[in-house]
Amino acid sequence: MPSFTNSFLLFFYQIALGGLFGLSATPFHELERAFYKSTAGVLFVIAVLALWGKTTLYWQSHSVALSLGALAEISFYSLFVILFAAYMISLWGENQEFRARSFASCLLCGLVGLVFSARGFYDAAFWSVETFLYPLGFFLSALLLGTVTVGMLIGHWYLIDTGQSLEPFVRVYKFFVVTLVAQTLFFIVSAAGLYLFGTSESVMGLERLWLDHSTLLLTRLISGQAAPLILSWMIWRTLVIPHTMAATGLFYIALLGVFVGEILGKQILALTSLPF
Repeated sequence: MPSFTNSFLLFFYQIALGGLFGLSATPFHELERAFYKSTAGVLFVIAVLALWGKTTLYWQSHSVALSLGALAEISFYSLFVILFAAYMISLWGENQEFRARSFASCLLCGLVGLVFSARGFYDAAFWSVETFLYPLGFFLSALLLGTVTVGMLIGHWYLIDTGQSLEPFVRVYKFFVVTLVAQTLFFIVSAAGLYLFGTSESVMGLERLWLDHSTLLLTRLISGQAAPLILSWMIWRTLVIPHTMAATGLFYIALLGVFVGEILGKQILALTSLPF
């Protein structure tokens, strides 16, 4: 059974990776470069913390030798941080080709690292429903964490640049809502898929989740799914007015709900090895 420490470090990595996907939803030529510098800087620090924690954890747990999967995971985490640093450097220059390639390469390495992270939380054959559902669940969590973080940060940018068009804010908001709905549907589909087609360990995990941790699951769904869905409607109403300050404040609350929900999800992952 995975430790909560390992699950929680995944939380940091997902914020950084999902935040870059959130940035990709913005029109790069309509926002000041300073927004990307500040936002990418925050995400980069989180990515470094994830790598630092992961390498420290593996060093303490596997002082003799690392498995092939663990080595691949650490390698792609490291590449992700290196390419992220390259993207950060590109923001201070005018080489757009270098910026685009470093950004795309960072996303690709981040995705591969996330797949290897997912593989460490289940024990099933390659041709299994777990091989599809776990990486997808981790990816949706990353997108949700990243888009709500970028949504909150871009709201702050509108407090600085009051004459900015609302289009970038609206695009990030829509990305956040679509991801939130997709993750909610994923929970339903994955629970059914794992119960019907998963391994015996997955079925036992589902039964243990329902019988022993139903309160944890309910709290996770209320804080991480239901509350942000309600807040997303409120955010939209404030953007229609428009009132970006109120929308930013609501994004703050939505971020807290999503973060709490995902942290509880990491506890579920540690207790049952399920991607909820």
